[in-house]
Amino acid sequence: MRSSTISLLSILPFITGSALASTKSCSAKGTTGTSVIGVAAVATDGTTSAVAPSSSSSEDPTPPVDEVVSTSAAGDESAVSSVAAVDTGSSSTSASATLPTSTGSSNSTGGNSNDPTISSGSHPTFEFKQPDKEDCKCGYKVSGLGDIYMPFKFQFNFSDIGDAGPFSGPDDLKQYGWRINQGHHAGGPSSNGTVWDEASGKLVDEPIYQCLGDPESVSVQGGNLHLTMKGGQTPSGEMKCPEIIHDNATLYGIFQADIQLDNTPGTCQAFWMNHTIPGQYADELDIEALGGSMLEPTTEQPLPGLWSTNWEPNGNPNEPLVLNHTTGTDGKSPTPFPNDPTADFNSYIIAWVPGEYSPRYYNGKEIASPSQFNAIHPQEATFNNWSNNNKWWSGLVPQSDVTMKVRSVLFYYRTEEIQSLIDGCKEEDVCTV
Repeated sequence: MRSSTISLLSILPFITGSALASTKSCSAKGTTGTSVIGVAAVATDGTTSAVAPSSSSSEDPTPPVDEVVSTSAAGDESAVSSVAAVDTGSSSTSASATLPTSTGSSNSTGGNSNDPTISSGSHPTFEFKQPDKEDCKCGYKVSGLGDIYMPFKFQFNFSDIGDAGPFSGPDDLKQYGWRINQGHHAGGPSSNGTVWDEASGKLVDEPIYQCLGDPESVSVQGGNLHLTMKGGQTPSGEMKCPEIIHDNATLYGIFQADIQLDNTPGTCQAFWMNHTIPGQYADELDIEALGGSMLEPTTEQPLPGLWSTNWEPNGNPNEPLVLNHTTGTDGKSPTPFPNDPTADFNSYIIAWVPGEYSPRYYNGKEIASPSQFNAIHPQEATFNNWSNNNKWWSGLVPQSDVTMKVRSVLFYYRTEEIQSLIDGCKEEDVCTV
């Protein structure tokens, strides 16, 4: 089982006793010391790689949710589970003429010799195409990102579930490929438990506010996943917040989600990649928006927009308030929204690729994304909506319900075991998307 040790989604520094005047002090090297008192998002618990890909193509009918699918195409993985709309390949003995073939896991950074170099501005726009073949068991070339190869696909529309919930346990959506956080950290703590008191010149105790995962805050309504932070909660270390995780550890991929945000003040709403070994590694790739300051600045949050943050992979995850991290292209700033993200659904993409740079996209256009601290360890795609009652980040606990909605996801990805062309496949067998 995964440890409940706090990992991180986004810690943005907040200076004790004063509002940030114009920027968050997130340098490329991050912020350390006792002055950091706020954190943005994060830790969950559970098993990794509990859902295995099936061998249907993107054009095939969705397999029944009670179908058990083996992982014979995914290296030595032995876990099995039920999935909805997941594609993969099959294994045999022949090799590709050009793309390197899979030889199992070699090191935690993954990648292969044919991976394109992705840099800031090299692919300013991006969108997926429909697969050019019906049979995609040999994987996919993502044409919008230099034909980078991804062996697996997971596609899911929450309308396929029908109205359901509120849920009651972590496995209520397991048959669809999802895990619900129950009772583990969902978002970072408000502080480390102490604050500098100017009057006494000493560190004094202060409360630690944080959220714990709550299945009853997760539901599917009108064809959309609802992640609802319930309003009017008393600030505490056990506030209840929603978090849902794609139940499959990945090592690189392009992850797209259609999301409608809620600008009610008081929560951080996030789509992010979270490391699967929280007691050892700290890497994350985050997209976040803060309720109340998505479109206009506030006194506490003078920089409205969409936050894109990376966390140092080999940092100490047990010290979340002092982890190195970087945001945007300048290390500290979000990208202003070009439209109202609360009026309708918009496309958000995390393109996690080998190298130094993993771009993010909003409605197909590249946003300011960090070029430092790219993730190198297995990650799970995660959605959450949480508060830690810290006015400098999530905001004070909301007084009314705040709902982040997810309509659908489309993931093309690799696993730690499969980084290259699936054994038995040739390059001409690969679908282009």
